[in-house]
Amino acid sequence: MAKAQEERIARRIEQRLVQATIQSFSGPLPPPEVLARYNDCIPEGAKRIMGMAEKQQEHRHRIERRVVDWNTLDQRIGLFLGFILALAIAVGGFWLILHGKDGIGISSVITSIGAPTGVFIWGRRKQEKERAEKASTFPTFTR
Repeated sequence: MAKAQEERIARRIEQRLVQATIQSFSGPLPPPEVLARYNDCIPEGAKRIMGMAEKQQEHRHRIERRVVDWNTLDQRIGLFLGFILALAIAVGGFWLILHGKDGIGISSVITSIGAPTGVFIWGRRKQEKERAEKASTFPTFTR
């Protein structure tokens, strides 16, 4: 009887023993072992997944290139229009000075020089502040 009781206990232990395995990965592609198993489920599954990842990367690069190109164009147009505006204000100021409106003319000329300079200085300080904030968020590695 003792042997039968031991066998029952062993079966209960076997029945209660559960093994769980969890795998996770991040990124656009699964690990090579998992990717290879897709071929067992779907004909050329790994090849199709690789194609999807490559298409997504091309799409992302195309969008980023467009954003950069449009931002560059916006900056150039803004710079050109700002120059035209400052030049028009300066010419108007000189015209006012020539026609006896010295106070308004001088203030127009000073504004046409001072405003873009102020915007330039403000923009530089803002860039420096953003760079400092970004630099403080990245961990530094030392050897």
